[in-house]
Amino acid sequence: MSRQELADACNAELASMYAKRGRRQRWAGLSEKTIGALERGEIRWPNDDYRWALCTVLQANERSLGLYIDRSGNAENGEHPGNAEPYPGQQHQETVPAHWRPGTHEPESPQASQTLDAFGTPSEWRAWLWRGVLGRDHRHIVLPTHELEAALRYGNLAYQSAQYSELRQLPILIGGAESLFAEQPKTVDVPRMARAVSGVYLLASKLAAKLGDGELAWTTADRARCFGLIAADPALTAIAAYQTACALAKQPGRAAAAEEVAVDAADAIASHKLHRTPAYLSAYGALLLHAAVAAARQADDRGAWGHLQAAESAADQLGRNSNELWTAFGPANVRLHRISVAVALQDNRQALRTADQLDSSQLPMTLTSRRAQVHLDLAAAHSATGSSDPQAMLQLLEYERLVPEAIKLNATAAKLIAKLLRRERPSHTPGLRALADRAGVRDS
Repeated sequence: MSRQELADACNAELASMYAKRGRRQRWAGLSEKTIGALERGEIRWPNDDYRWALCTVLQANERSLGLYIDRSGNAENGEHPGNAEPYPGQQHQETVPAHWRPGTHEPESPQASQTLDAFGTPSEWRAWLWRGVLGRDHRHIVLPTHELEAALRYGNLAYQSAQYSELRQLPILIGGAESLFAEQPKTVDVPRMARAVSGVYLLASKLAAKLGDGELAWTTADRARCFGLIAADPALTAIAAYQTACALAKQPGRAAAAEEVAVDAADAIASHKLHRTPAYLSAYGALLLHAAVAAARQADDRGAWGHLQAAESAADQLGRNSNELWTAFGPANVRLHRISVAVALQDNRQALRTADQLDSSQLPMTLTSRRAQVHLDLAAAHSATGSSDPQAMLQLLEYERLVPEAIKLNATAAKLIAKLLRRERPSHTPGLRALADRAGVRDS
């Protein structure tokens, strides 16, 4: 992006955030000159809203962007300039609590220090998350709502960029969310608190689905739905339905149920009086995209393309690539799903043709994980016949390059690698064995 394009993208995110929260615009907005000053280091610590917008658009934290408070005492105190907190608050300066900031843990709870990167297999990762959801092996620590929201923003951005090790304190976050809701006085903002707790369970459901655990994904999605109802937030409840559909899709023979849940939720959100707002359009469109893939998995060609066309219409109404409710919904995401639908329908030629027309460099940075999924889809398309195994191998390597932490967790990637191993010809796929080792896949 140019400086002006980055400024425009940040201002659009701020406008959306202000509108969603019913707030007035606090600042004049970022400009090309401001971005230039940030690049040159003339400004080190812009206001909290600008920092939030920059982190959201660039899908990074303050440390990686080089933002910090320029105090002369930093060096004397041994504080590195890059130690700025990952995400500031929106009302005032917030910090991600030390209990779930990357690289830290609760000192009085040794088992809480078990982190994602301490496990070697997806089954161990799943067991780790189950313990968090069931309330075991961690202390319940009450967090202020604004700190919970800050940690949640950090976690969602980490998830979207496939940096799963950054979610290592998610079990503690779950316990903190539950304790917050149970122990706070009734005078607090209950809807806001419930939205935050729902968001924590949505994040847990996403990770569970990525790990291929449909039961855990369903359990956490259902809890997210309950808190969404307490918050009286139809858009949040719709996203919980989306995660429920994702959970069903991970269970054998449940594609029809996944489609039904997604379509029913899309119909409900479409009838809401706020259905044309960015958040509601994004929830509606995301549900339809999932319904399209679910229909394709049932070999329902007409249904799949019908859902996709409706999602495309919603993206046109939205008019931009957005990230409302962490959906990353917009025209670009619809184009990416066209490839997924074609692969699910086993129309591999169509999938490859669509991919040839796609310029991934123009896709929003928030779509890192979805962009990587395209390479997984294309690997599946190429692996449909043994003659294209080298191309499938290249797609898997590109998937690993984009999301290196995901190659060890994604069940689909593991199945594709195992498939290639079973018919391996070393001269055609020379790096396959090394890739299998990195992914933890053994030749069966």
